[in-house]
Amino acid sequence: MKFSKVAILGLPRKGNSVKQTIVQLIAFFKHNNMDVYAEPKMISVYHLRDVEPLNTDSNSQRIDLAIVVGGDGSMLGACRNLAKFNIPVIGINRGHLGFLTDLKPNRIEDALSQVINDGKFTVERRNLMDVFITEDDIVLEKHQALNEAVIHPKKVAHMFEFEIYIDDQFMNSMKADGMIISSPTGSTAYALSAGGPIMCPDIRAYCLIPMFPHTLNNRPIVIYDKHTITVDFLGDESSEIAIDGQITVNVAPHQKVVIKKSQTILSLIHPTDYSYYNVLREKLGWGAKLF
Repeated sequence: MKFSKVAILGLPRKGNSVKQTIVQLIAFFKHNNMDVYAEPKMISVYHLRDVEPLNTDSNSQRIDLAIVVGGDGSMLGACRNLAKFNIPVIGINRGHLGFLTDLKPNRIEDALSQVINDGKFTVERRNLMDVFITEDDIVLEKHQALNEAVIHPKKVAHMFEFEIYIDDQFMNSMKADGMIISSPTGSTAYALSAGGPIMCPDIRAYCLIPMFPHTLNNRPIVIYDKHTITVDFLGDESSEIAIDGQITVNVAPHQKVVIKKSQTILSLIHPTDYSYYNVLREKLGWGAKLF
């Protein structure tokens, strides 16, 4: 896999650390005779030179590698769009935890040189989730999620009732503050805070995690990702779905939420020394001496 056109993405932030990383990236890619693109807002805020504006709604520029500078939030927003065009992504961590952005700023050039010049890297593929809003079996809206879809009532700290079906088979009904449907990628995000299990990225599964259920016998359940999940609402209250914590969708009481594995696949590029378990140890503090 050869790379000749690279795009730099990320949310402009205050301070110089992100800008310094981006300027360093531009110089590195130019030195390697690559065409460099960046989002127009990034070009404007940081007054970037020697880069072309990137149209993130089109693949007409035929970008063959994307670099996202920021945290996991920046990665989520960029990856949902880049995956549609089958553009591989590398994340450089300028955020906080950085489960998806695994390159550290102090080793950018060494890591990228292995990828660009030496062709030494691994490609990890992760499926997105398709999230549909339906009414009488007619699809009204479709969205895609990389981490999770969170279904909850519009009122804060308010329970609602709903039923869950797996491939049209009734699974359970419950009264709760909401439901998290998480992919393995999202298992270290909001789902983890709600008591869900960590799922390795190569597991083909989804986890359904009730949020503050009324009865204690409602527990998280992991299912195979080939199944279709349907949430049917009881009562006359409107609900909302939060897609990756970034997109909010309204759901009327008579509508349903249908979630299934997407055919859209995100390709993450990692250095050859990348290890998911190293990431867990670093981010979650595992492996420290007990005494």
